Amino acid sequence: MAFTAHPGAIYNAIGSFNNHFVTQLTGAGLPAWMPSAVTNFEYPALPLTFPSFSITHLTTEAESIAEGQNLDPGYRGYRRRGLAEISVWESVQRAGGAHVRNVQQMRDMAARLFATGANVIILDLYAGTANPSGLTARLWCGPVRDAPVGPDQNPDVIRRRLLVPYEWLERVAT
Repeated sequence: MAFTAHPGAIYNAIGSFNNHFVTQLTGAGLPAWMPSAVTNFEYPALPLTFPSFSITHLTTEAESIAEGQNLDPGYRGYRRRGLAEISVWESVQRAGGAHVRNVQQMRDMAARLFATGANVIILDLYAGTANPSGLTARLWCGPVRDAPVGPDQNPDVIRRRLLVPYEWLERVAT
């Protein structure tokens, strides 16, 4: 028997955030200089391709919001808050002098998804990732904050870094 989790399980929430990013990123199109919107997850160990995006989920924390953790009739749980780091990457050499423009445009593409906050349906990824169904739970994301980043050890690599807070209710049937 396969494991089935509660709707607000962390795996479902993080996967839904990632899915929202990938499926909505090119909604306003791609800049002419960008062949595709490559996205890597959880700070990849493999070499990056340029230009590309990466998403790393830094932390989640639980916050009690109800006495006895009773949320709704039949459900107990917590508010869970997370923080995602979205980075945009470009090669100075590949960009031919347009690297600053490129990372700024990529930053704007990523920020557009969460600029005024996003209300993302949490998907049931435990049931499968090919065509997951939406659950009744929601993930509230944003707004985006720019974060400082030092120079990369490789002088050919330029990066911009964004932080996106998100939260949801982690509910478990009682």
